[in-house]
Amino acid sequence: MSGKNLSIDNALHGLNEFLRDTIAPAISDPYVAPMARLSGMLLNICANGFDDAAELRAHENAAVRGILGEAAAFVDAPLAAALKAAAAAADPGLKISVLDAENHRLRVLFVAAQSALEEITIPAANALNRRMWQLLESIEAKRAPRE
Repeated sequence: MSGKNLSIDNALHGLNEFLRDTIAPAISDPYVAPMARLSGMLLNICANGFDDAAELRAHENAAVRGILGEAAAFVDAPLAAALKAAAAAADPGLKISVLDAENHRLRVLFVAAQSALEEITIPAANALNRRMWQLLESIEAKRAPRE
């Protein structure tokens, strides 16, 4: 951890290194030593999640907005207007709680758009619906914890 600024993610990475490199090897108990290493890995996962949080959410929100804008062309007027407005909006702030609230708002619209698209038999609408499912899969894969 030397040479790095003191931030939450750096502190958690440093605690992981301390548990892994100093504490765990000094523990002779065959149950406690692996638990110390596991605790360190969990700290590492938390540090990475903290470091990635804002970027991940901002990218998700942008991707969802883009696809909502496309979906607006296929749905009825009231929903189309809501989708267009969401597509033109920006994140209201960079705090995780604010980004999460915006993500939730966008996902509610996303579900409404998907539901509407599933009723449409136009091939372009079906293709967009498939892309929406692929986007959801991609979002969930990117949210998976990394060590």
